[in-house]
Amino acid sequence: MPLPAAPARNTTSPFSSMHGHHTAIRYPDFEAARAFWVETMDWRVLQTWPYGELTLAYVMPPDQDDFHLEILAGPGAAAQTVYDDVDASLAANGFNHVCLSVDSVDKTLAALRERGVDVVNPPFEIDDISARLAFFRDPWGNMFELSERTGGGHVG
Repeated sequence: MPLPAAPARNTTSPFSSMHGHHTAIRYPDFEAARAFWVETMDWRVLQTWPYGELTLAYVMPPDQDDFHLEILAGPGAAAQTVYDDVDASLAANGFNHVCLSVDSVDKTLAALRERGVDVVNPPFEIDDISARLAFFRDPWGNMFELSERTGGGHVG
């Protein structure tokens, strides 16, 4: 089933200038996080800067300039729960995952596995949103969804 048409935009809202820009993820070690995103995932570093004892960076997907992941790294990062699968993670409140659209979930998973990235669940389809999905996690347990359109529209 394709996604429905988007509701009408509300250009008169006092929040109409809001647009997605980045997601920030806290990491204990800057160089390890940068290496995962740049060397393993082929993402590009836009900018790096200090903030107190932390080192921050914006990294961007290989072929997209308008979405950034902000690496927040340095001392004081607490360990987080690492879930065995996506369903187990749904019992916890708060941040769950970042969704990344891909042309092919299967090809992307194959490349991730070749690079030693931890795949959380095998691919599955949700007809209600016309998507084939899978999840992987970074070395610190943060989950990322891969979404391939199986019909019209965009998942995100």
